[in-house]
Amino acid sequence: MSSIDNDGSAAIQRQIDSGPTREMTVGEAVTAYEVEQTAAVINAGNYRRVALQFPDHLLSHSTLVSTELQGRIDADARVFILADTSYGSCCVDEVAADHYSADLIVHYGRTCLSLSSRIPVFYVFGRDPLDKDHCAELAAGCLEGRRLLVMSDVPLAYAVPEVAQSLGRRRDGEGALVFGQVVASEIAVDGRLYDPKQAGVAPGRSWQLPREESIGDYTVLYLGGESLTLTNILLTVRCRSVFSYDPATRLLREESLQVNRHLARRFKMVQHARDADVIGIVVGTLAATRYLRVIEALKGMIRRAHKKFYVFVVGKLNVAKLANFAEIETYVLVACPENSLVDSKEFFAPVVTPFEMLLALSKSRQWTGDYVTDFHAFLDDADRELMDEAVDDDDDRPHFSLITGALKQSRRFNDPREDVDGEGQLAVRNGRTEIAQYLGSAGAEFLLTRSFRGLGHDDQENRSDEPALATEGRSGIARGYANE
Repeated sequence: MSSIDNDGSAAIQRQIDSGPTREMTVGEAVTAYEVEQTAAVINAGNYRRVALQFPDHLLSHSTLVSTELQGRIDADARVFILADTSYGSCCVDEVAADHYSADLIVHYGRTCLSLSSRIPVFYVFGRDPLDKDHCAELAAGCLEGRRLLVMSDVPLAYAVPEVAQSLGRRRDGEGALVFGQVVASEIAVDGRLYDPKQAGVAPGRSWQLPREESIGDYTVLYLGGESLTLTNILLTVRCRSVFSYDPATRLLREESLQVNRHLARRFKMVQHARDADVIGIVVGTLAATRYLRVIEALKGMIRRAHKKFYVFVVGKLNVAKLANFAEIETYVLVACPENSLVDSKEFFAPVVTPFEMLLALSKSRQWTGDYVTDFHAFLDDADRELMDEAVDDDDDRPHFSLITGALKQSRRFNDPREDVDGEGQLAVRNGRTEIAQYLGSAGAEFLLTRSFRGLGHDDQENRSDEPALATEGRSGIARGYANE
């Protein structure tokens, strides 16, 4: 049974995984969730309404953590738990926190490290177990002689300096250093407060390479399993190669397009987006800074390409929500760097990132392997693309579709803000299509192709049926009416 064609019984009978089943002692919770350090930040900043944001799999520990934290902060300060996030749990949920006038958010677990815009945030990453010696031993055997950049998923950020230091000191049997250079990446907000209103500490990963060396000379050693964080690094960090060490399997492997299945479909989805004439812009975040400018940039690009767009705010994505809009041929998701990489094979239309939509709409730009997920970098690319469009303004030129294997002439939708004949006069209607064409409404055109368009639709206006008297209809519910 498909994701949208069902009677709802699956949702009623579904078993919900509430997270870890092992109960934590007070001492374990205080250590794992850094309660003492968090209380010190709250008291030092004189915060009075503190939101604790937990991902779903950590909710079973939330009441214990909040109780212990409440007992360590000032008497007039209060903490409350954010259980259901508006979008992805990796993003700071400023919308829900604003509902309770929070002046600080404590974010627990994995995070995309995207910039928040209004409320100060204190991140508690947690500490996943890692066998540092085993990781260093495998890396020394496979990556000898290379320059290394050590990166990690956020629950393993604590181990990056130790692993990098261990690898940097490792020597072979002749006493020579095994690696040419070992650099540790840093997450600036690890253990530090981020306040968007003050300059200084900002989320994100950074590293400092020696002078006259570039990232292309380095091999990335990533600590963590396959995840959206790893996919984001593969797409955006233009290094020599990427190796990952998974603490769960205790294996070291080289990542590639064949190994990491998240990357295999991205180029094909760009081609689908290139062929699309009706595009849906899905708002997937209300917290990341500059998301409104990204939406406006996308609107401008789509409008200049004479394609049609609709903007949707649907909360967390699922197949059923987007399936309601059958006329949409491709969606572009404006979300944080990790949530924007949607595996859309179950969706009825591809879901691409803003950068992929930029590539699809560009008349001259090709995908060289460089990839952008950061909003700031995307806006810079969009500005450069706007200048290139001023040079090449041949809107009627068809393009070769790699999906169909033929030349495709894109449909042209009129902009409702532009006059039809230069005088602002409305064209005479023939009863079917001209209003839809003038308004540039893909939805109205799609409605005309349907066999049923609603009771009393305008295409039935020539019928002479007299109005009927109201009569009593069926009673009951849809699965079994009273007369059935």
